Amino acid sequence: MIDLNISALIQIINFFIVLAVLNAILYRPIRAVIRKRGQRMEAQLVDIENFTAQAEQKMASYNSALSVAQQKGAEIRAQLKAEGYQEEAAMLEDMNKQASQELKSAREDAASQVRSSLDSLKGKVDGYAQKVTEKVVGWAM
Repeated sequence: MIDLNISALIQIINFFIVLAVLNAILYRPIRAVIRKRGQRMEAQLVDIENFTAQAEQKMASYNSALSVAQQKGAEIRAQLKAEGYQEEAAMLEDMNKQASQELKSAREDAASQVRSSLDSLKGKVDGYAQKVTEKVVGWAM
């Protein structure tokens, strides 16, 4: 059986002294380092979350600015396209007017040439008729 004597009491006291010394020298500094490391990790985690939130905010701002720029680009493109169609219509109208005037001028010129040719030929009809009759009468004889 176990004999309880003064040595057991000394060993118990010795155990508590060693426990107090180890706590003071070893355990407390290790716990302090672990606590500081945990605080530093929490601070870094907060910094990371802040950075992520800022990055997401900047990305949202960029996307909204990009969509606004795309809308403005589409509006400008549509406006330029409409202006191009208007300019094309104006140019076609001018060309049609010019072609119409040239066609009218060409018709008038052709009509005047036909009239002058007819007038010229009317004056020569009697001479041609006489030549033809002479040839026909000359053959008949």
